[in-house]
Amino acid sequence: MRVYSGLIGLAFVLAGPAWAEAPKPVEALDLYRLEQPIDPQLSPDGKQVAVLRQTRDIQTDRVLTDLWLVPVPGGGSGEGRRLLVGADRAPSTARWSPDGSAIAFVGKDGPKSQIFVLDVKEGIAKPLTTLKFSPSALSWSPDGKKIAFVNLVEEKPEAIYKLPEKPEGATWAAPARVVRTFPYRTDPEGWLTPGDYQVFTLDVASGTVTQVTSGGGDWGREDGQPAWTPDGQFVIVSGNPAPDAHLKPVQSDLYAWPAAGGGKARQLTADDGFENSPVVSPDGKALAYVGWRNRQTSFQRTDVFVASLPATGLTTQSRNLTLKLDRPASQISWRKDGKGVNFLYQDVGISRVGFAPLDGSVSIATPEVGNTRLLLPSSGGSYSTDGSKTVYPSVEADRPANLALWSQGKETILWDMNAAWRAGKSIGKLEEIWTPSSADGRKVHGWILYPPNFDPSKKYPLAMDIHGGPHTDYGPMFSITHQLYAAAGYVTLFTNPRGSIGYGEEFANLINLCYPCQDHDDLMSSVDAVIARGFIDTNRLYIGGGSGGGVLSSWAIGKTNRFAAASVKRPVINWTSEALTSDIGAVVTSYWFEKKPWEQPEKYWARSPLSLVGNVRTPTIIITGESDYRTPMSDSEQYFQALQLQGVESALVRLPEAGHGFGRPSQWLAAILSTIGWYDSHVKKAE
Repeated sequence: MRVYSGLIGLAFVLAGPAWAEAPKPVEALDLYRLEQPIDPQLSPDGKQVAVLRQTRDIQTDRVLTDLWLVPVPGGGSGEGRRLLVGADRAPSTARWSPDGSAIAFVGKDGPKSQIFVLDVKEGIAKPLTTLKFSPSALSWSPDGKKIAFVNLVEEKPEAIYKLPEKPEGATWAAPARVVRTFPYRTDPEGWLTPGDYQVFTLDVASGTVTQVTSGGGDWGREDGQPAWTPDGQFVIVSGNPAPDAHLKPVQSDLYAWPAAGGGKARQLTADDGFENSPVVSPDGKALAYVGWRNRQTSFQRTDVFVASLPATGLTTQSRNLTLKLDRPASQISWRKDGKGVNFLYQDVGISRVGFAPLDGSVSIATPEVGNTRLLLPSSGGSYSTDGSKTVYPSVEADRPANLALWSQGKETILWDMNAAWRAGKSIGKLEEIWTPSSADGRKVHGWILYPPNFDPSKKYPLAMDIHGGPHTDYGPMFSITHQLYAAAGYVTLFTNPRGSIGYGEEFANLINLCYPCQDHDDLMSSVDAVIARGFIDTNRLYIGGGSGGGVLSSWAIGKTNRFAAASVKRPVINWTSEALTSDIGAVVTSYWFEKKPWEQPEKYWARSPLSLVGNVRTPTIIITGESDYRTPMSDSEQYFQALQLQGVESALVRLPEAGHGFGRPSQWLAAILSTIGWYDSHVKKAE
């Protein structure tokens, strides 16, 4: 059951008079009109929610955030929504103090990001740091006197050479960039400053910053936030201090560091695998964390573990609380009574909040959590709970997520940021489908988004969009990309072929050492199922996708010529060049293949879409950011030039300064609209 708090639903009532304008389809400029709730945080007393509102400014073409306070019904605050921090501060990572009197956040202080603390009652925010690099992962100490955070400590390598002094007034080229570490650039961070991430504490009263961790290991960077012991004596974080840690990107253990700084770490876990996101139980006797046991497969499910927290030495044998769930878990938090752990997990296209008791089976605490990725309908999102109330982004098919509250078995919408926008829009129906794969009969989950005013007696073009990852998913949620396809008249199909998460570890690992493989059959089976309904023009079939979807769309047009056109976005075309130029080379060579490219060149080539380029006849547009370091531009250039040499009609769209996420809002629109334009201009001749 869903209810709307206050006057949220008024826009729908007012949209009905006869003189109101007729609803219009979604249009490109709507990207700048839509808003989203990001990272909601329930106050310690459960009466208010601190939430970031994300918008896109049409004048600067930038994504903006501001911080709001939203009351919870029945909380007794007597106030409506209140703006706490404006977009000029670009607030992020807002976290309540233990007593609820203050909120710490990362915000702009001049050109740099610093830690601010805001007095909630007075509404005044003050910067407390003067850091060179942006802080992250804020975590209050139990007594509210300190804040732990993660920050980069720069390491300046010894110079290889020294130029002579340039003459006064001379204009020389920019200094050479000398690279001596790996990885040296990542997406979306860009070129990395040499150094290690360390954990610090900030004394709120004095502003004193103390370094807690030391040595190599990128401490706490993957944790979400450092964990304090209840007595405030230790900070627990993950890290890998081994000299070759950069070659083992999915290996880490948990360590307890004296919070006062200058002490020696106590190692808590020593498993072959990945342990992070530690959370200490309220009584300080147990440690919960997210982890996996290394099995050298491309997908390895994360589970929730719990172990005792002894005064010295390693933890005792850990217990896997979510072993039977068979779903990837993240974002854990202890229940206040210490009897179990809440966590987020992906399940058949959406996320849910689960509860794992220390004794007993896992149950669903909040049934549906939506995403906060406006551009594509990938699951994700976040939640905050006190055990009886949970706040989160809702699952919505016809608008971006609402800020929602789950309490006493019902969902209450606290803030529908897009109610007025939705009242003026005509949006097509979203339908769930399950299709047996021609490969082996396994059911493939997917959705069909229909154009507004769809008429099944007519013939429509079909646009299949494939998600990235490959170990991610799509779900029944709003995305501006698919809505613009639908508004342009396309029946839009998006599915979760084998390799997708949320359907069990076995399903995800069907593509282990076989990607691309029978995932192609899953995709084609779904296309065939939609065609069988009788309303698709088979001369206007289109296929596209980004990242992993770029892999599978370029693979598909090497396997079949049934599509009138393709849109291949940020693809991997050549697995050897991907392994040796991207920021995930260590993952590719250790988990997606058995050996290095020079040891098994034939296997890298056999799974590269470039190996099939001689078969391609499909007109293809390729779209990639020029600063994409996950699937670098060099792969797109290889594919474009190969298509040109083959005489295949093709175009390469380069997005300046854009990374793997396609950069600024207008660049996303360029990717969407160029795809629609390419599809519109190509119709397959009947054979």
